[in-house]
Amino acid sequence: MSFADSYASLYFMPRVKFLKTRQSNFLKKIKKRYGLDWPDLAEICRVDKRTFFDWRRDKYQMSYTSFQALQKKLKISTPKIKVLQDDWNVKSAGRLGALRRMELYGNIGTPEGRSRGGLTTRMKYRMNPQLFKETGFIGPKDISYPPKSEALSEAVGIILGDGSLTRYQLKISLNNKVEKEYSKFILKLFKRLFNLEGDLMVREKNTRDVVFSSVKLTEHLTKLGLKIGNKIRHQVSIPDWILEDTSRMAACLRGLVDTDGGVYYHNHVTKGIRYRHIGLCFTNHSFPLLKNAHSIFLHFGFPASIRQDGHVFVYNSLAIKKYFERIGTHNKHHRIRFDNYFKSGEVPKWS
Repeated sequence: MSFADSYASLYFMPRVKFLKTRQSNFLKKIKKRYGLDWPDLAEICRVDKRTFFDWRRDKYQMSYTSFQALQKKLKISTPKIKVLQDDWNVKSAGRLGALRRMELYGNIGTPEGRSRGGLTTRMKYRMNPQLFKETGFIGPKDISYPPKSEALSEAVGIILGDGSLTRYQLKISLNNKVEKEYSKFILKLFKRLFNLEGDLMVREKNTRDVVFSSVKLTEHLTKLGLKIGNKIRHQVSIPDWILEDTSRMAACLRGLVDTDGGVYYHNHVTKGIRYRHIGLCFTNHSFPLLKNAHSIFLHFGFPASIRQDGHVFVYNSLAIKKYFERIGTHNKHHRIRFDNYFKSGEVPKWS
């Protein structure tokens, strides 16, 4: 088989036309029913994420081969479709011309070729961003670069707590049931700091993701001391510029506890009487970060204990009350649990 023939078999394959529903609705229903992410479905279809993205917004009709792969993997029932054969929408002359071009100049649609083209384009954009804006090219989003402050320190604490950072995106994962208000606070905080709009995405189970897609943001966050990739593998810690200032330490601790900690109740029975106590904890499996949080608790006079299994605890109810007065919280869920305990008539005592 010639190179042109193999190219034709890849790009001029049968396509699927949905007769009773939109292709995008079909894919969304599958995603919701099976609790999968879009990249998972793209992998099942054996196509790259960009191709799958075009399918789910109805820009192109999906291939019959990928449709069959979905059926086989997920055991889905077959909707009413029509299979459009080979070059159903390609004029013969255009197809022959494309194949001839492929034989003369090689495959211009390979991932390697697209990658080289993308790198070249990004380099040209950086050298002359105004030219690209004038031609309508969508380049990296412009952001603001805030000074080091309490607000920025709290944002760093949020990221170290429940955030994950890639080269292109920041994602902060929250509980969809109880942290809807807190997700809105995070959106406003990052808008104020970086002049950047974020997105809210609800995925499987009870997870709500706050997502910021910006290369400039992720590059700036790494300059502030954050790391791209797995936080546990990197054993991340609080950046020094935060630990050098008391107000920044307080704000960062608030961000850490608001995302990766919280208020809890614990019970014990003494002489047949059940007692309920309040506790405050921070949980993380990066031990340097855990030690940072423990040191900040102690710095402010809160009697905290650290455990090797990834927890920092404050058990004393008066100390917890002082924490909420001095450090505070922007997570409404934590505030409600704190208020409910003290409204129940418990009398805090320093021990």
